[in-house]
Amino acid sequence: MLANLSPVSLMVLGFICCLIFLFIFRKIYTFLSTFFKPFKKGKSYYCRVTAISDGDTLTCHRLNFRRSETKLRFAYVDAPESSQAYGKESAHLIKSMVHKKWVRVKITDIDRYGRCVGVIYRYRKSMNEEMVKRGAAWVYEEYIKDKKYLQYMLSLQDKAKKQKKGLWNSSRPIHPSLYRKQNK
Repeated sequence: MLANLSPVSLMVLGFICCLIFLFIFRKIYTFLSTFFKPFKKGKSYYCRVTAISDGDTLTCHRLNFRRSETKLRFAYVDAPESSQAYGKESAHLIKSMVHKKWVRVKITDIDRYGRCVGVIYRYRKSMNEEMVKRGAAWVYEEYIKDKKYLQYMLSLQDKAKKQKKGLWNSSRPIHPSLYRKQNK
């Protein structure tokens, strides 16, 4: 059948076959590269929490072939450092909520240390909001751009303060950013 075609027709057919092959190869490459990549800003992923560093940092494995291990920082909240007052309790609280469990993570940013920053959900419940609600973390006001969400988070924090939950049970809790500056 191909023997009946002219040399020009064979070249055109070969060129078209090469274009189709390149198109298919590019689609497969794009799919695999996104499938194997760790987290990307603006996307949501499911992962299994494998370790808790402190009240606002955890390590999780994404469900992909490479089993990407990634350090995640909670967006919009700042929990006490491990060596700080209520630091161990804050870490224990988040550990009881998500350790060795499947969570959905919505990546909001990548911080200067290369950690992904995101909102962690367990059964459609934001763990970030839960930490503030239970008095285990401060609201990180500088990073919340949405005014309504900022007001909502501050109202959760104020409610925890009034009820003297968690770190607010102390007479004068020190914000983690001030604590880090003092202990450099």
